[in-house]
Amino acid sequence: MKVKPYCGFCLLNRGIKEVELATSDINLQFKIVYELIKMFEEKFTENCISAHLGTYRDRIIKQLSGCKDPYAEQKRLSNKIALKFLPFLQKKLNTIKDPYERFRFALLASIVGNSIEFHIEDQKIDLDSLEQLLEESFENAEKNLAKDDIQDLYDLLKSENKVLYLTDNAGEIVLDYILINELYNLGKEVIVAVKEKPVLNDATMEDAKAAGLLELSVNTNSKVKIITTGTDHVGIILSETPEEFLDIFNTADLIIAKGMGYYESLSEEQLSTSIAYLFKIKCRSIAEELNMAINSNVAKLQLTSFF
Repeated sequence: MKVKPYCGFCLLNRGIKEVELATSDINLQFKIVYELIKMFEEKFTENCISAHLGTYRDRIIKQLSGCKDPYAEQKRLSNKIALKFLPFLQKKLNTIKDPYERFRFALLASIVGNSIEFHIEDQKIDLDSLEQLLEESFENAEKNLAKDDIQDLYDLLKSENKVLYLTDNAGEIVLDYILINELYNLGKEVIVAVKEKPVLNDATMEDAKAAGLLELSVNTNSKVKIITTGTDHVGIILSETPEEFLDIFNTADLIIAKGMGYYESLSEEQLSTSIAYLFKIKCRSIAEELNMAINSNVAKLQLTSFF
């Protein structure tokens, strides 16, 4: 997805908030913000992709501040709060017997998890109200589902086996556990990808461990596998991505991509694999792109031309 003019403000504003997390040194903050402005002056054009700019922005912040994971504490607390919320969802799921209804419930729960994102101008959240946000988002998950390709996705899964699951944020990955487990129960081979290095509050292998996914991968006899993308990208920049991951990406039967960053970056690519985008719209630019409201839930299936 190409940037909108408004993206310039949001990208820089989010960067400044991250700088404040990365260092309390005012002089260093000025230096980093100056470098961010220089980067945007060079790269912010009508043809650029916001997720790519977010990647370049975060690299500058981490390199100049010396802080490798500015959102570390937010990620830790997000996982803790989501783990507290998880039993409530699992209890409800256990009352559902129909396979499709279980899948639908689990998928909506994973989209609810995509609420967990910080420093987006059009969505103000904080950790103190995060549990309440998850509860409210779950209660309104069906009502706020503006794009509903869940049945089509379920039908497609009947003929596909190997699923690449691209995770997004810490905390969110805890609720992804439910959907990943349902995919396994449907007999699918699921490869779950987290980021190799910290970027924003995206999940890394440490967060996969906190979410119980490493234990799940052991208990399913390799039917669920946890890997990294080999990158530090917001979303993904395929031209920078290691061949080892690209081989998995290109040979998957289906890709499930969580979060706005993957939609921003992959919707511009010509893909040979069908992809399901699952996210909550949290910014004005994506809302305008899809002609949907902020806070809408999206389950959008993009089929290859083969189908």
